[in-house]
Amino acid sequence: MKKLIIAFAAAALFFSACVSTQNESQNKDEAKAIGIANPFHSFKNLEDAEKKAGFDFYLLDAFEDYAVQVYRAIPKQMLEAIYDSSEGDEIRIRKAPGKNDPSGDFNIYTEKSSQIVKGCEIAFYANGNKCGKVVWHMGGYTCSITSRDRMSLDKALKTATKIIEMNAANR
Repeated sequence: MKKLIIAFAAAALFFSACVSTQNESQNKDEAKAIGIANPFHSFKNLEDAEKKAGFDFYLLDAFEDYAVQVYRAIPKQMLEAIYDSSEGDEIRIRKAPGKNDPSGDFNIYTEKSSQIVKGCEIAFYANGNKCGKVVWHMGGYTCSITSRDRMSLDKALKTATKIIEMNAANR
C-alpha cells in the first residue's frame, strides 16, 4: 500500500511539474507578444502636446515642403513633431529636458561639424553633404532634428536656426 501511495505521489509531482513548465512557457510567450508599451501620446495640435509634456516648444506647422503629421509627447520627458514632405521624407523635431541627445538616431556619421546660432552650438551629423541629425542645447533642454532621407546641410541649418529664433523670441 505504501508503494502505491508513493507511486501516486511521484506521478502527481511529475504531472504538476509538467503543467507548471507549460504554464511558464505560455506566460513567457504571452509577454513577448505584448511587447513594450508605447510611451508617446499623440495629438493633432501643439498646445495639447505641450500640456502633456509639461513644457512648451515653438514650432512651425509647416516649412518649405514639410507639414506636421502629428505632435507627440511623453510626460515630463519629450515633445516631438513629425513632419512629412511632399517628396516622402520624414523629419522629426524633438525637445527634451537635460543635456542628453533626444533624437533616437544611433546611426554612424562620417562627418560632424558645428556652428553657433544665437548662442546655441548646433552639431550637424552627416555623410557627405547629407545631414541625418542635428542636435543643440537651449535653455536647459536639448533639441534635435532627424531626417529619414537626409537633408542638405543648408536646409538643416535653416531649420535649426528658425526653431532657435522662434524659441528665443518666446522665452
